[in-house]
Amino acid sequence: MIQPCRLSSPMTPALRPLPLLALLFAFTPCPAETPPTGARKVWQPVLDAAAVPHPNPVTSLNPFVAYTHLGTDFGFHGPAERNLVWYGGRISVDLTGIDAWAGMWHSLAGLAASAGESLDFTAPYPAPVRASAQPRITSIDLEAKGAGTLKLEIKDAAQTLLWQHAFTLHPPDTDPPAVAVNPGALRRAKFLLWTAEPGARISLAKVALGLEPGVADIETFALRASFAKLARCYSQGTGLLRDRAHVPHGAFDNVPASGLFALATAAVSTPEIALVQPEDARRILNEVARALENIRKAGGLLPHFVRESDGRHVIHPGTEYSTIDTAIAYQSLLLAAEILGDAPLRSRILESIRAIDFHPLTLEDGTISHGLRADGTTVIPYSWRDWGGESALVILLRGMAEASPPTPVMARTGRPWQGTGFIAEIQSLFHPDFDSPRPDAVSGIDWLRARRNHLQEQKGYWPRHLPDSPAARLALYGLSASESVSGTSYLVNGVDLSNQDSLQPHYMLMAGAIDPDPASVRTSLQHLADQGWLPPWGLVETFTADGRHYLPMIGALNAGFEALGAYHFLTGSKRLPNAIHQASRSLPEVRTAMRAFYP
Repeated sequence: MIQPCRLSSPMTPALRPLPLLALLFAFTPCPAETPPTGARKVWQPVLDAAAVPHPNPVTSLNPFVAYTHLGTDFGFHGPAERNLVWYGGRISVDLTGIDAWAGMWHSLAGLAASAGESLDFTAPYPAPVRASAQPRITSIDLEAKGAGTLKLEIKDAAQTLLWQHAFTLHPPDTDPPAVAVNPGALRRAKFLLWTAEPGARISLAKVALGLEPGVADIETFALRASFAKLARCYSQGTGLLRDRAHVPHGAFDNVPASGLFALATAAVSTPEIALVQPEDARRILNEVARALENIRKAGGLLPHFVRESDGRHVIHPGTEYSTIDTAIAYQSLLLAAEILGDAPLRSRILESIRAIDFHPLTLEDGTISHGLRADGTTVIPYSWRDWGGESALVILLRGMAEASPPTPVMARTGRPWQGTGFIAEIQSLFHPDFDSPRPDAVSGIDWLRARRNHLQEQKGYWPRHLPDSPAARLALYGLSASESVSGTSYLVNGVDLSNQDSLQPHYMLMAGAIDPDPASVRTSLQHLADQGWLPPWGLVETFTADGRHYLPMIGALNAGFEALGAYHFLTGSKRLPNAIHQASRSLPEVRTAMRAFYP
């Protein structure tokens, strides 16, 4: 039962940030309605407490669980915060007989320390998304039980109270109904707080935002959500994307993801999609291009990761100057410049490509090295010899860099390494040639047939290995690469491995465009939305086949794959012009390089 009541607001809580690492959440989905339409709600968790066991007291929280589903930080507040216990998928506090309060704060946009970032409930997607494509946040829901008063508050960055509501809980009643909010009154929301008042005994499982997405079809919803997820990683004005939305600006930036963002923004600015204004797409493209031009390179190669040091972005220690990441970044920018008609920028990008020195990167067997170590001179001894999109993009990069490149070398297996999903699809995020049903001249493989065969293997994996799992029953698939469900390590899955227990849903969007049955893709995407794995903030990073756990990390690289995959699926299924593929077909330098595969 909800009983509005007048309470004295507690003292302004001191926001105590937690270490910004990874967070594991177990599967307990927020309610979802299908299909998402403008008149119905979809739920976006802010925090789901059903996580791995946490130490008691909660103030000893493992630093690997320090971000929300929004890609922001959170913390604890109140004189009795040490009474909070995080255990068994719930956060509990018993204040019986105690004249003190306790609860949690959650940043709604950016880190708590980033005072310039806030959430507009009338337009919660990042700024590049135009107003007509924005959802609205119209309610707040929580799962809670216990006795006493539980207060919700929304404050701005200056800790000014914008909204509050109090629930009076009476055993055995649980889970009070969602409470409506006025989006127009919450244009600069920064913090969402919940507080157990003195004398209360409260156990809380989750807090979620209720959105009206404003779209009726799942493919449009998937594109908007995945693009918004990607845009949340962008640091405005820097031209670079944070590798993960919850890390500080400039601490760990992702170079290839920055290129993917420029390309995705250009693609969705076309009249057929109209998700972003063309002038905003041009601004972002030029910001990304300038940022990449200003990064110190080695042999013409870009780093995979950079950080800001003394006002300049430099390679992140312990990482590499990468041929594949350079290929992704420059081909993204080249296609984006062609889509937006920026001929001078296109010429500058081509100059950067031609500055790459491939000779020391060519190994004895004719394959191209993964790149250079962080010292900028040591050649990495591993090379792109496996069949798949990574090798193809690097070969194409060399074809654009050199007038007479040597004959390229690639394995003739027609299978990606250990059956890893994204490797079979990444090349077709950029170029349409690999959709043609004929063998290429490098590997002798019919890529379309090989990719569709791989797609069937992906779809059949869980029915074979875990036939009673939710993944099998709901026709979900995707063995690819991501952070692990625990969020503490990088995991590369594949259909050739027999002991897998988790899925990477980005593959579903990457392979959607070649599925002969688009309706089945829509059904699978809807199942993801129903389970809470495709919320308005975009796909979760990974989830377990048994449906018990998932990782809601907002990671930039997979978000780029998802946004471009969603774009190709939407344009293909709705028979709309595909601006990315048109740009690839119209660029002479790309056509020349492509002759290595399709002479």
